[in-house]
Amino acid sequence: MKVLVTGATGFIGRNLCFKLAEQGYSVMALCRDLNHRYLISHKNIFPVKGDILNRESLTLAMNGCGQVYHTAALAKMWCRNKNDYYNINVIGTRNVLELAAEKTVNKVVYTSTCGVWGPTIKHPMTENDPRIDGFAIDYERTKYLAEIEARNFFANGLNVITVNPSRVYGEGPITDSNTVGKMISSYLKGKWRVVPGTGKQISNYAYLDDVVKGHIAAMEKGTPGERYILGGEDISFNTFFSTLQSISGKTYRMVKLPQRIIEIYSRFELLKTTLTGWPPVFLPEFAARLKKDQKYSSQKAVNRLNYSITPFEEGIAKTINHIKNL
Repeated sequence: MKVLVTGATGFIGRNLCFKLAEQGYSVMALCRDLNHRYLISHKNIFPVKGDILNRESLTLAMNGCGQVYHTAALAKMWCRNKNDYYNINVIGTRNVLELAAEKTVNKVVYTSTCGVWGPTIKHPMTENDPRIDGFAIDYERTKYLAEIEARNFFANGLNVITVNPSRVYGEGPITDSNTVGKMISSYLKGKWRVVPGTGKQISNYAYLDDVVKGHIAAMEKGTPGERYILGGEDISFNTFFSTLQSISGKTYRMVKLPQRIIEIYSRFELLKTTLTGWPPVFLPEFAARLKKDQKYSSQKAVNRLNYSITPFEEGIAKTINHIKNL
């Protein structure tokens, strides 16, 4: 079968292309640069130059495809033009879904994020829980709006399923959107010596290979109109860094940076960016997020998609080995 993957050079998209190609699918890999260094070469992967904001190129890429995996997104912490978040994440998604409906594509899997739920208070969030906080982060806000687009298209007859990965890590390129990989890489080089706050703040970490398999399972077994959290284990910063130390064999003196200092630094970075246009290292909205946990449950995906979760220590060991060999 011929399938389209948007965002074919992205952290999830490139690995998804490879997995599908290995399973015998003819993968139309949509990318803006046919010579992109993160584009995987495979006999069953066919790079197509295009952009989700260019409907003509998107139409050509989708011709004859029975399935579409829409992974393309703007996931950076900061963008010079904030409108890019809405254009890429919302309008781009609308373009993909509109054309999929016009071409009567059998099924679409849309890659959202657990960020649409944001922080948690006590228990891990599930697919049925409402968001309990506002949208200070543009990425989360626009992905939430894109999910509304997906629901609207489903209501009008398109078989679209939403998957929500949490904080993804694993074997892949170290890019701006791969924040966990950047953190691990910096630690291994001895450049990351900071534990945010008390180190007790919890996030959910999903192993890349699990997430990719979860996408394919959602296409095969998922119910249109539903969404599935593709997460992993809930891990504190203290556990994250102690695991890194234990598995890598590299032990550094870590400094716990008080939340107040992080907030002051983030405001300085915002001022710097406002005055100079230089990219910030950190922003106030992300500093505020460090006060709260982000715990999510993948039980629905486990029950209905046969989703499996790689133990955090095992996934980190594989990730460390990969980064050491880059």
